Amino acid sequence: MTGISYARARALLLGAGIFVLLMLAALAYLSQADPDPVEIKGTLLFIPVFIGFVLWRVPGGVVAGVLAAGAFAFFRYPAIQSIGSDVFAIQIVSKAVFFVTFGAIGGWATKQLEGSLTKLELYDLIDDTTGLNNARFFLQDTDLEMSRAGRYQTLFSVAFVDVPNDCLAGLSKRKQASALRDLGQVLKGSVRGMDRPVHAQGKDVHKFAVILPETGAEGAKTFASRLAVKVGTYLSERGGKLSAIEGVALTLPEDEQGLAREREIFAQIERAEHPEEADGA
Repeated sequence: MTGISYARARALLLGAGIFVLLMLAALAYLSQADPDPVEIKGTLLFIPVFIGFVLWRVPGGVVAGVLAAGAFAFFRYPAIQSIGSDVFAIQIVSKAVFFVTFGAIGGWATKQLEGSLTKLELYDLIDDTTGLNNARFFLQDTDLEMSRAGRYQTLFSVAFVDVPNDCLAGLSKRKQASALRDLGQVLKGSVRGMDRPVHAQGKDVHKFAVILPETGAEGAKTFASRLAVKVGTYLSERGGKLSAIEGVALTLPEDEQGLAREREIFAQIERAEHPEEADGA
């Protein structure tokens, strides 16, 4: 998983914004000995403007602002008929300016937020569950290592350990999250500075991998065996029901086909985590 998406941020923003505007209307009502119902309605009219620019950015905010200004003038119309328009002209015009400006600036700010969060999500290479690198990082980094190996005639290895999701099914979600997060910290501290540990959660399996630059087949096999023991022992101690799990090591260029299969699995996980990108591709 990645960080917060724009869709989730928008939902949170809508909820928080509407709550704040409702609180402001309530405070305006309670703070006045003789509250003006039209002014209270005017405060509440900021809500559709807010919804307009959050959902449809500048065009939605401006259109909603114009409609809110018209609604406010409509609410003032009985008083205008009784007293005259001179008393309320400035108030109506200033309210209209506030509504439209609020919609335009809010729409612009929302567009900037969407762009920033989309960019952040696009380049987010950290797995939220463990704090390790994620599936997107794995694909990018192994692609880089393959290019480097081909250009400079070097080698590299990747160690894999697969943990079936069922092995942790007996734990509560909170305990699962805690165990995986702590395991991520353990793995970070038990590899070389040049090694890159990865975690990705598929439909049926937690996939742990460590990219091992400049590491031959024998060293990678030994590392993979130790990694399997470390992962299995740690999760068992935290309450996971693990049967024996094995570590697998692939070394390029010899195991190019094996790595291609693993990369496809990680690519499937990446596409499942970002279906909107897969649809737009």
